[in-house]
Amino acid sequence: MVKTIHGRLSAIPVVLVLVALACGTVRGDVVAANDRATKFYLVGVGPGDPDLITLRAVRVIKGADLVFCSKRLMEKVASHLEGKEVVHGFSMLFWYYGTNPSELEGKERRKCEETTRKRNEFIAKVRQAIGKGKTVALLSGGDPLIYGPWAWCLEEFEDLKLAVVPGVSCFNAANAALGRGVTTSEHTKSVILTAGDRLGKTDTIEKLSVHRSTMVVFTMGTKFGKFIEKLSINYPSQTPVAIVKYAGYVEKEEVIRGTLGTIVDRIGGERLPFPYLIYVGDFLTHRSKKLDKVQQQ
Repeated sequence: MVKTIHGRLSAIPVVLVLVALACGTVRGDVVAANDRATKFYLVGVGPGDPDLITLRAVRVIKGADLVFCSKRLMEKVASHLEGKEVVHGFSMLFWYYGTNPSELEGKERRKCEETTRKRNEFIAKVRQAIGKGKTVALLSGGDPLIYGPWAWCLEEFEDLKLAVVPGVSCFNAANAALGRGVTTSEHTKSVILTAGDRLGKTDTIEKLSVHRSTMVVFTMGTKFGKFIEKLSINYPSQTPVAIVKYAGYVEKEEVIRGTLGTIVDRIGGERLPFPYLIYVGDFLTHRSKKLDKVQQQ
């Protein structure tokens, strides 16, 4: 009797294993089918140096028939583009997406009309290629969904089952350059990612800084002094600050440290490059293990 009970019980795991294997096979088929159905990829190729691209991104690029990318990215991933049809000349198409040019006037209207014309040309090329059975890869620097210029494609090409290949963000590269845990601090475990204030947006820098969480600012060409002025409204002047230039470029990467009260003098008259981030918060000086007086001296 005991053997019979044990025999029946021992059979259960075997059945479960067989069911699991069957499910795994089915799931694998589903994933493979979905992958085959996808003909359009938005691919993050990372910031900085070419070796920050992911293996998945390389695989997708090599499997593509047609690649859209800027000249800069084309040079960066040139070794993966051999034998590919590569198209460049389409950029900044996110401007005015969803805007009817007739609602604008003067110079603004003309800019909107030109951007709309260029965007429609790009859309037509993508749809034409996919209609011919080609696999299309659209390359984006960093991670395509962190202030990426191609996020609008998720809406525009929703019917094409656009797949996103995540990339290393300049945020990740800058964290590594700082060598600090951005979520490790005396008073906060939160990180706010933001950018220069824009017309119509309510989450302005001075409103966000009320929380005194760690803040990372994607500067995108905005003047450095304006950021410091706004950050100084709610953060104390002794709050640690770091500027990370050229995050992800081993040869050019640089970190400048200071406080809100001193960082402007530290920068002096230096012209900061387009790719730089501002970090603000106590995490920059936080230590979980306190130094004794001898070590501090």
